[in-house]
Amino acid sequence: MITTNVIHRTFHIRIGDSIATCFTVDLDGKQYLVTAKHVVKDISDKATVSIFHDKQWKNINVSLVGHGSGEIDISVLCADFQLSPTYPLETSMGGIIYGQDVFFLGFPYGMTGELGKVNRNFPLPFVKKAIVSCINTAPNGVQMLFLDGHNNPGFAGGPVIFKEPNGKNFKVAGVICAYRSEEEPIYQGTQKVPLAYRCNTGIIIAYGIKHALDLINNNPIGFKLTS
Repeated sequence: MITTNVIHRTFHIRIGDSIATCFTVDLDGKQYLVTAKHVVKDISDKATVSIFHDKQWKNINVSLVGHGSGEIDISVLCADFQLSPTYPLETSMGGIIYGQDVFFLGFPYGMTGELGKVNRNFPLPFVKKAIVSCINTAPNGVQMLFLDGHNNPGFAGGPVIFKEPNGKNFKVAGVICAYRSEEEPIYQGTQKVPLAYRCNTGIIIAYGIKHALDLINNNPIGFKLTS
């Protein structure tokens, strides 16, 4: 069962013509908004983005905390008000196990659920399940998770959550960024034709949440929480 501290922190976001997912994290008494870098790559300082609330898109002002360097597909923003309740949600891969089940949340193809006031009139995100297929920390410090599951457009920027064995509380391990696709040939009977289709391989790519925390620690300008 996905708990309210995860659901209430997950939002449907729109930047220009792109729709995606984002989520809040709290660090040192300040709140931040985490998403995938490829979604907000054109933001360099201050910008207006849209959050879906009460069945409509509403503009909010954000400032850029930082973009992940190089291949790291994570960006952190901060709004000029508190977006979510401060229910505790730890941000760490500590205790994650190779081969365990994890979950990820988001809004595939812009699809949403509805719980009304139970979710403060924000849309309910979809939840999907995956398996930790591989964990990779490169020599340059880039931390990645490869998951076995089925990702869809719209989940980018969503949180990857898990529980430690016998643990009671969810943690955020990473940020959904993409899925691996491959071109597969098309056959007519036994004859291959000069066409191909792009196949979702089921390999999901996520970057470790540590990269979001690094960006925050380098530029801690988040909205100061009062409660």
